[in-house]
Amino acid sequence: MYNFDEIIDRSNTASTKWEKYRGTNILPLWVADSDFKTAPEVIQAMQERVANGIFGYTLQPTPEVEEAIIFHLNTQYDWPIEKDWIVPLPSLVSGLNIACLIAGDKGDAVITPHTIYPPFKTAPANAGREVVTVPMRLENERWLLDFKALEACITSKSKLLLFCNPHNPGGVVYTENELNQLHQICQKHNLLICSDEIHCDLILEPGLKHTPIAKLNPDSTQRTITLMAASKTFNIAGLGFGFAII
Repeated sequence: MYNFDEIIDRSNTASTKWEKYRGTNILPLWVADSDFKTAPEVIQAMQERVANGIFGYTLQPTPEVEEAIIFHLNTQYDWPIEKDWIVPLPSLVSGLNIACLIAGDKGDAVITPHTIYPPFKTAPANAGREVVTVPMRLENERWLLDFKALEACITSKSKLLLFCNPHNPGGVVYTENELNQLHQICQKHNLLICSDEIHCDLILEPGLKHTPIAKLNPDSTQRTITLMAASKTFNIAGLGFGFAII
């Protein structure tokens, strides 16, 4: 039974979300960490694992996790992937940083939208890359990446586009046509794409559907690092597991 009306007191639980503004009247809406309990099935699976009593080194990911990822992406997004495309990560932010490290060399440029989740701007700098920001534009109440501005800022130093779909914090779900436009620009200029799709399971607007940019065509499949996790969907960010599809 899922009870979204139950109020959970998270004080004195070392909650990053609630401790940041402790003692103030600020509502901590600054991080994607919901105050609903996770699904009973998740809690039961964790209880069964804890009852085992041994917490040694574990295969990452286990065959069951790989099967679950493959099944979920195929059934939810009609995206058939192979087992050896799955790369485990301790977090999605780690994936952003690793993507910047493997794209080009120090001094090369990484392009990212503005405004966006802050690690998109810090990850390139951590890797010794130049950060180039592209403005978002407001169109029919949707904040979109400005494709003209994107193409105008691309130089020979540009190696990677950090992309986010659904967009964080704008919440925009890109259409397949918009994703195709983006892919064509990246293909033309030989940009690697790293696409953060961690919020794809939380689309509530009727009629909207998430499309992974990596499934558009054979080139986008080869060009894209897709970052995902169950952390936002099931509110289990503290368990520290994400994955890339490459």
